[in-house]
Amino acid sequence: MTFVRTMIPLLSLSAFLFLYAPAWGQPSTAIQLNSIRLSQPQQQTLLKLLEGIHKRYDEKARMLSTTVDGYQYHRDATSGTLHEIRGSMVYALALLNTGDAQLRDRAHGIIAQCVGLQDTLTGSPTRGIWGYYLEEPLQTKKSPPDFNMADFNAVTLLDIWMSHGPTLPPALQQAVRRSLVLAAGAIQKRNMGPHYTNIAVMGSYVTYLVGHLFDLPTLQTYGRDKIETLYQYTLQKGGFTEYNSPTYTITALEDLNRMQLHIVEPGTRQRIDSLYNLAWSMLARHYHQPSGQWSGPHSRAYRSLVLPGFYNLLHEASEGKLFAENPKALDWGNYGRLRHRLPAYLLSYFTKPTFPRTERDVFEPDAPPIVGTSYLTDRFALSSSNRSSMWNQRRPLLAYWGTPDKPKYLQLRFLHDEYDFSSASFYSEQRNGKVLAAINLSKGAGDKHIHIDLLKDGTFEARDLRVRFELGNVQLPDTLRLPEGPNQPIRLVLEGLPLNLNLFEATLDGRPGRWEKGGNATTAWLDYVIYSGPTTRFDLNTIQKAVWGLTLSVGAPTPDPNAMRPQIQPDPAVLKATWQGMSLSVPTQVLPQPKHVGWY
Repeated sequence: MTFVRTMIPLLSLSAFLFLYAPAWGQPSTAIQLNSIRLSQPQQQTLLKLLEGIHKRYDEKARMLSTTVDGYQYHRDATSGTLHEIRGSMVYALALLNTGDAQLRDRAHGIIAQCVGLQDTLTGSPTRGIWGYYLEEPLQTKKSPPDFNMADFNAVTLLDIWMSHGPTLPPALQQAVRRSLVLAAGAIQKRNMGPHYTNIAVMGSYVTYLVGHLFDLPTLQTYGRDKIETLYQYTLQKGGFTEYNSPTYTITALEDLNRMQLHIVEPGTRQRIDSLYNLAWSMLARHYHQPSGQWSGPHSRAYRSLVLPGFYNLLHEASEGKLFAENPKALDWGNYGRLRHRLPAYLLSYFTKPTFPRTERDVFEPDAPPIVGTSYLTDRFALSSSNRSSMWNQRRPLLAYWGTPDKPKYLQLRFLHDEYDFSSASFYSEQRNGKVLAAINLSKGAGDKHIHIDLLKDGTFEARDLRVRFELGNVQLPDTLRLPEGPNQPIRLVLEGLPLNLNLFEATLDGRPGRWEKGGNATTAWLDYVIYSGPTTRFDLNTIQKAVWGLTLSVGAPTPDPNAMRPQIQPDPAVLKATWQGMSLSVPTQVLPQPKHVGWY
């Protein structure tokens, strides 16, 4: 028996759970309550996966503890030990999935504790959602609440209800049922549009299932209409709003797969299957086999290299044709719960890819369009977005090379006090292994986030501003000499790969800049320092000129430094550059944030 087969939930017809007790009611014919049970070998594997997680369990709080460090949009604390709600719910589900009777009481206690932390106050603006931590109640926290917690936690509670509901104590059954209805109501009230893909998918799943589980016709209609709206919107746009996202595409795949396990109504199911295949298509077309990485550009990414669990997903979905099982990277939260399948027509992207090739995607068809380009070869993959922001979840200029065991990357960043600056905007044109690009600044955008911490008066304080060329798993040669200023190309050969870049324009109202290089055990960087010194207030309303233009060539030696220098057409308000058959026009003035903020 192969690993993939043991990962598939046991879904025979005899396992379909149709419950007739008055507390449960008879499920609608639109859904099937698949009672997913792990096999005994799977349960033993899950028990081993949980050994390290048990150490984080706080019996007094009946929750998992976690250590936080640094800034997070929806968290007050920047350091310390907190008790997490979402992770604790997933832990409770995993405990029940082990089938271990000795862990059942612990799971029930966690569920009761976490359900009790939901906002149930009538008239409260956060009714039906949860905070992140026991220590930060919604009513007193200073950071903004995350309404997505209604979606995420309800998905877990649905798994608990449909697989373990009959074993819950009667009082806990009623508490979970009430919690699910409240969460679905919060989702319906918020009514997040289809542009926020993973929340649109999760919200559709939760409202559709809750509506059919508990015979709530309004939620049934809302959930079905939400799926239809997402489907039509995605067809119109040609893809998900979070375009080519390693984070949110996988999240969408997981929740669409949950839908596939339970929703059987033909029209709705057809749309779910179509969206599922679309997500796999985006992944497959951007998979770079030599490096084992997901080539860009990425609209939403929390890291620049895929995690080891990504290869377990490919292994499972390909029925063992891709990669080998990595037991250390198994996802204890979802273990044995999903049954991914890679559409057969996409397998060749992973096994026999065509090189070189260019994948070009129109992510936003409305003017001005947003277009992504990914050039994939047997040595490297280079990608860019013609329009983007420099938010820390964006990857508008990205290159990969190396191997799956030792992948390497180049990422362009714009840093304000060592954190990515969301008020910086990116523009580019790409042809094969060459990119002509520029960064400028925008008004009306955010600092660390694109909209949570808006620079409302157009000012910000900084002790450091810099453009960074970040190199992952790379060490810079000791012999590298940095230019004294802009428009002096840097030529490198990294692990046999030629890489040439030229910051041909760099100005912030005439401030002189300088190059620096640095690194640590895993990352190296080449920085053009715009400002570094005492904390200074910068006013976007008064800055006259702010622009940084660059050329990048990957994969081909460029012995002549002049070959990296574009032609510049003089214009006091616009940077107009042409290079290698490409042209770019970018405002040098600080203007209002461009259109398409959600995609941007």
